[in-house]
Amino acid sequence: MVTFSKNHGVVVQPAYKDKINITQLELKNSTITFWNTTLEDEGCYKCLFNTFGSGKISGTACLSLSVQPTVFLHYKFFEDHLNITCSANARPAPVISWKVSGSGIENSTEVLFHPNGTTSVTSVLQVKDPKRQVGKEVVCQVLHLGNVTSVTQTVHKGFWFSVPLLLSIVSLVILLVLISILLYWKRRRNQDRVLSDSAKDYFLELPTSLGESHGLPTSHWVRNVLIFANEICTEP
Repeated sequence: MVTFSKNHGVVVQPAYKDKINITQLELKNSTITFWNTTLEDEGCYKCLFNTFGSGKISGTACLSLSVQPTVFLHYKFFEDHLNITCSANARPAPVISWKVSGSGIENSTEVLFHPNGTTSVTSVLQVKDPKRQVGKEVVCQVLHLGNVTSVTQTVHKGFWFSVPLLLSIVSLVILLVLISILLYWKRRRNQDRVLSDSAKDYFLELPTSLGESHGLPTSHWVRNVLIFANEICTEP
């Protein structure tokens, strides 16, 4: 990979160019530094000291990659329960524990492995009586490489979604709309009936005579309109 000597200095093999270098140039102590490490760099490395008369002296150092945890804590109210979710992503896999008061609480955990070597752990608390949890603190503790990260959140009063209540409200609105339509229809029907009655035709026949005519002239009267239909016969 890389060598150091007083005569030749630091020599890095082509495959490790811009990847590794010796950062402590001493014959008794030697330090190598990696840049832009990936999962492929994880493993054990051997350091060889060549000494005249004593041969080779070797030592082994192992490299393991770690990613500090990223923690998220949130909660959500449902119709009959409360879900409190704590998720942590790190390398190696973190361990989640809770500090929460109350009874009727169930816990479920899901683990997801990512291609970059990190692991996501999600823990969900299901609280059966959400109203009792309002105003109380919930603590999510994440253990990673011997260190504990705590995230605290207070549960505030939320909106309890009720399906029966929603159905009742929708039914009431539909009923009110139907009643309004029925009342409007009855009102229009009554108005049409009044207009129909007031528009009836009333006829009045007034007979008249004109001498000795062979026919009788007649007049037909219609409300607001007068129509004359006269028939007059003359003497031959």
